[in-house]
Amino acid sequence: MKYKIKTTTTQTDYKGKSIFDRAADELMIDETFSTMDEEGTIETSLYGELEFVGDTYTLFYEEETEGMGGVNTEIRFDTRKPYELSIARTGAIDAFMYFEKGKRHICVYNTGIMPFEICIYAKEVDNRLLTDGYLEINYLIEIKGACAQKTVFKMEIEKV
Repeated sequence: MKYKIKTTTTQTDYKGKSIFDRAADELMIDETFSTMDEEGTIETSLYGELEFVGDTYTLFYEEETEGMGGVNTEIRFDTRKPYELSIARTGAIDAFMYFEKGKRHICVYNTGIMPFEICIYAKEVDNRLLTDGYLEINYLIEIKGACAQKTVFKMEIEKV
């Protein structure tokens, strides 16, 4: 099925301790998620396909990355665990990111120049893609040794 997809990604610098070095239960206690004033927002509008096999849904779409060409993105989740999902990117950027509410996961992000190990802590995963056409992920992402970013990813899909 073909869908119109709108995404909004907002990032701010996170001033807390490294999430690489903290247990997920420590992150759950840190409800402040302090941020700096600097904020960046990226919005996209594009088209994609939604497929399902059994209880697994996969949303496919292609993004244009400035100066890097196309990136194929795949968002996959199981309807029995809507608070868990993966985002895989291939093309100019290769990445696999796993989001699970209240959990920390180490993933790899490859820019084509070099791969980076990243740590992701998903504070919230609000997955209502099948019922309301809406997904929101509130998470921290950190490249080891660099400043972490608080990120809010929102997606709205509408059948075409």
